[in-house]
Amino acid sequence: MFYTAREMAREHDVELLVIDETPVDQSAVEALECVFDAVHVFAYPAHRFYMNTIPGVVSRRPLQSHYYRFEAVDEWLDEHENCFDLLYCNHVRTTEYARGRETPHIVDLVDAISRNYREASRDSTGIWRFIYPVEWRRLKRYERRVAQSFAHSFIITDEDREFVTDGESFPTLSVLPNGVKPELLDHTPSGYEPVGCDPTLVFLGKMDYFPNEDAAAYFATEILPRIRVEYPGVEFLVVGSSPSDRVRALSDEPGVTVTGFVEDPRDYLERADVVVTPMRHGAGLQNKVLEAMALARPVVTTSLAREGIDAVDNEHLVVADGARAFADKTTALLDSCVDRRRLGTNARDLVTSKYTWSRVGQNLREAVAGVLDQPT
Repeated sequence: MFYTAREMAREHDVELLVIDETPVDQSAVEALECVFDAVHVFAYPAHRFYMNTIPGVVSRRPLQSHYYRFEAVDEWLDEHENCFDLLYCNHVRTTEYARGRETPHIVDLVDAISRNYREASRDSTGIWRFIYPVEWRRLKRYERRVAQSFAHSFIITDEDREFVTDGESFPTLSVLPNGVKPELLDHTPSGYEPVGCDPTLVFLGKMDYFPNEDAAAYFATEILPRIRVEYPGVEFLVVGSSPSDRVRALSDEPGVTVTGFVEDPRDYLERADVVVTPMRHGAGLQNKVLEAMALARPVVTTSLAREGIDAVDNEHLVVADGARAFADKTTALLDSCVDRRRLGTNARDLVTSKYTWSRVGQNLREAVAGVLDQPT
């Protein structure tokens, strides 16, 4: 969100309307105020967001469209809408604020959340077994309506676009990938020495998010034991904030360390002999893959986690589906520092050529300009 807004601010006056949970870090707000023309914060206790979804139980709209909906925000927009030439919504959760308003509006759907929920419904437990099957269908209908009614919509991969549109023509729905943080490309890649008997594997992600939980558990319990046959001292680092109980329990598995929140994930990615992204669920483009590639780290990933990245198998990264194949290909990379160096170098070159924010921002601004230039 920050980099998208900053790219627009290169040519436009941008004000941020922020809906967040209390407490809000005032230093973060001040940092944003140094970049943007104004920052308007609406902060509420966490339980208020969940209470917002209660009307969604009997609504035809998805719960996601209720989650961020607050009357005070609507009132602010009623009063200030005429100050703006464009309303830019981030995520499907914010679209209800713009729907029906006269000011032209754009939405960045980011992922096809409906696709994500459909996949999650297959292995979900507890109350989610009942929520996901209903919610993904509501979401898909809603995402289609939004994409048809907004002046322009973005989504992050061709696969997600195909899922939302069912292959139909949606001329105002275009694919806009993410870029990588510029500081990652400023860093000099580290070397690729023989790993010995105790290599380091890293998985990065927000660890209370179901697709990441599943990926970490899948790797620790089904893939890592196969790698330990050849590399008994292998260390698997699960790096990321808010680890769930399921993820924290993985620390009991041999060779697994769950770090929780870390100040700079780059430090851990750079330690990785191989970065692994064994995703079985989810949608969209995996930033964790791009960030590892930007740091010239060799990546082993599933077909799902490679989506949206114009990378060639065994040239920029390695694709493996299934526990045995994933373990075998990870082990093969650990055996060869030449292959790790080749993949890492090619990966960084690909990110530099296609996934910088300057390139993504140019496409973003062109689409915004097309909307602003339309006759009212």
